[in-house]
Amino acid sequence: EVDHDAVVVEEGTHPSAGERVHAQDQHALRTLYPAGGPQVQIVVPDGLNANAINEQARALLPAVRRLLRDAGCAVGATDIVLQNSRVRAGYHVGALIEPAVIAHVIGERPGTGLNSASAYLTYGRDEAGRSRWDPQLDHSCTTAVCGIHPRGKPPETAGGEIARTVVRMVEQHRSGVTLRWA
Repeated sequence: EVDHDAVVVEEGTHPSAGERVHAQDQHALRTLYPAGGPQVQIVVPDGLNANAINEQARALLPAVRRLLRDAGCAVGATDIVLQNSRVRAGYHVGALIEPAVIAHVIGERPGTGLNSASAYLTYGRDEAGRSRWDPQLDHSCTTAVCGIHPRGKPPETAGGEIARTVVRMVEQHRSGVTLRWA
């Protein structure tokens, strides 16, 4: 049972087209949070493997939401689902709604025999607190939790890792290669 809303945005089928939100959908996203974006926004681009999202998201997303709320994070009430999209489209969502953190849950490349998902976690502010959300944001600014699948990193385990990582990012105001673990 889902206790929140989802917005579904259709993107292009060419990989580079899946890196930005279509113009006609940008207004809907900008008006999603009239009082300002949430601290953490969940974005679900189906990426290269929609089957992975169909198989893993049901077990993963409710756990992530609950663990983040329990940790005191304000999670957006609406998950943003991007069809035929990639991680950079999530960065574009960040530019449109300005959350502190985007948690992308995306299907990994097919071909491994498993429909695995990954979570790409990005803190969207620079050291001065200014937004750095941009579809061209360098991927080194993102921290990944990969191999989410019952025969890899089980969704329950991944949910805890995602929540702990997001809490660390919020505390440190950073993500990716600059996130400190010691």
